[in-house]
Amino acid sequence: MSVALALVIALLCTSCVEKIDEDRGAQSPTATSSRGDDRNPTASVVEQFAGERMSFGVVPSAPEAASGDPILVGMINQEDTPLGSFPELRLGAQAAVEFINQELGGVGGRPIELVACITSFSVERSQSCAQTLVQRGVVAVLGGIDITSNGSIPVLERNETPYVGGIPVNFDEMRSPISFQFSGGAPGAFVAFAEHAARVLGARRVVVAYGDYESIRASAIDYGVRTLRRRGVEEITEIAFPITSTDFLPVLTKAKQADPDAIFLGAADSACAPAMKTSHELGLSAKLYLVGACAAPKIATSVGEDAVEGRIFNVEGPIDPQNREGQLYFAVTERYGDPNLPAQSAATVTFRSMMNLYALLDELGPDGISRQSLLELLRSTRKRPSFNGHDYTCDGKQVPGLPALCAPQQILVERRSGAIVPVSDWIDVPAVLREVLER
Repeated sequence: MSVALALVIALLCTSCVEKIDEDRGAQSPTATSSRGDDRNPTASVVEQFAGERMSFGVVPSAPEAASGDPILVGMINQEDTPLGSFPELRLGAQAAVEFINQELGGVGGRPIELVACITSFSVERSQSCAQTLVQRGVVAVLGGIDITSNGSIPVLERNETPYVGGIPVNFDEMRSPISFQFSGGAPGAFVAFAEHAARVLGARRVVVAYGDYESIRASAIDYGVRTLRRRGVEEITEIAFPITSTDFLPVLTKAKQADPDAIFLGAADSACAPAMKTSHELGLSAKLYLVGACAAPKIATSVGEDAVEGRIFNVEGPIDPQNREGQLYFAVTERYGDPNLPAQSAATVTFRSMMNLYALLDELGPDGISRQSLLELLRSTRKRPSFNGHDYTCDGKQVPGLPALCAPQQILVERRSGAIVPVSDWIDVPAVLREVLER
């Protein structure tokens, strides 16, 4: 994968590392829960969670397999290319489909068939994928990562085919009227950083440093900086750096000269470790905010605990030792996941998307499913439960200018003594923006 592409993806996938406990912690299906540690690991998943209400409904007491005519759901994902390959996204969605078909009885008895099309950093290939899926008669297309979605999205728009979830890495997915995203992307992260720094930290001087890429730049300035200014933070220093940069000495040296209370650093993937290490070596006392991808345990291992201590990250799933949907996710991936699927990965994103889509299809019923009925139902959602995430509303009004973001709310966590500790409840990004932008 090229450094530039890796950084763009990681920056825009702000909370891809949602399960960040080093040993799976409370998210493991074998962890102690509020029901006690009395589950049989050889039992079906539904038997382990029987009778519990989840975002997708009440878990049945016994598994039921689906049969009959399949409901086709497409998926576009970038794989098999040196410019970035993300098979875990497809494998996460497929694990959810297997669970739905083998244990939840499908949609009113009908199984879901995932029709995946692999793109390869090519507008023409993404366009071809979209055309093929439309011709196959899919009721929706599940998003993976499609860097060149300006090829696929226009085709789906012309055919009024819903594009559901995934990891939006450019403005096409964030703005299209047929796109519905269960994430806040980079805009959600920067708004949450600004709200916390101004309201909780009481910061008066803030540095906003970001990779110089269109959607990242817009997220940092149009949403992050604007929120800071509306919250009364007047001393704001903006620092743009090349998206390929892994040397943060010039950036953080300049940041230190501003004597900030807080630094927002839009850097991820291969930039996470050097950014935190350099900050530590410079003795920066400012609170450092980074995107959730930087919270990966392997990064802390590589740079040492002193370098990550006190750093704040955003996530889009609850950090709760009793979180049952997190435990169900691990139980499903353990039973139905491909051997090559790392459970602690961005697979959480597409698993969530598939479970949310399943709940919508189940509401429509096996005979009421069409592209149009699904579009109408998605657009009518108001505070609908999302699998292991914040409730979503897809009325196109959550984030001004980015109507496809249905659930941009964020939780902030801090690294303390080797653990990840929540430092906020859900930050209601839409509410913040209504106040900030409508004054």
